[in-house]
Amino acid sequence: MIAKDIGFLMKRHNFRETSVIASFYTKKFGKITGILKGFYTPKKEFSSNLDIFTLNELVFYPKKSDIWLVSFVDLVRDYAFLRKNIKAATAASVFINLTDKALGAWDKNAEVFNLIKEALSFLEKEDTHRVLYVFLVKFLTLSGFKPEFGKCLNCHKPIDEETFFSVLRGGLICKKCSNKEHDLRRIGRETIASIFYMQNNDFIIALRLNPTEECEKEILFILREFLCYHLEFDILPMSS
Repeated sequence: MIAKDIGFLMKRHNFRETSVIASFYTKKFGKITGILKGFYTPKKEFSSNLDIFTLNELVFYPKKSDIWLVSFVDLVRDYAFLRKNIKAATAASVFINLTDKALGAWDKNAEVFNLIKEALSFLEKEDTHRVLYVFLVKFLTLSGFKPEFGKCLNCHKPIDEETFFSVLRGGLICKKCSNKEHDLRRIGRETIASIFYMQNNDFIIALRLNPTEECEKEILFILREFLCYHLEFDILPMSS
């Protein structure tokens, strides 16, 4: 069977003298790894330079083995601005590396694919830190790791007083239930409202948030702690 799809290049390495093995996150098939035989020879089928983060059109042959044969690659978009903006490139690395870490081979998720596409586009014109934490909140929501910011994990009541966040359990704990838990961190109401808003609104709308500097630091801290514990993934230096 032959298939066509579009995908973001996640990583690559040379194979022997003329070929390349590369991993892509594609819209229809999820994460795939393919071999491009003769990539370093003058073949018209390979018109992309295969730079990291680039979006490419692919033709390949799906099979049961881990590495698929990729017979055609054409550049769709290269996000050239990332080569001139270190902060934006670092954020883009977080997008790609987190997707690679959290999602397994062939774990297709078109919503995550579209989220990466949106986030990379917004990096060109929006505040880098804001794009980063909106991406992280929405990625966790779409990939099945969503932390609970709408109610207490124990009593399931809406939060209306002093509140804590449990990294271990991945959500909010109200003051009344806090004596039953360990390793809680007090969390501000603005932070709770901001993350909940990002979880439940489109990316472009979530970017309209303008949190205080203190709230932004707390959002990034909470997300970093959650990712480190549940996915063993660190977003430093972007969280500093």
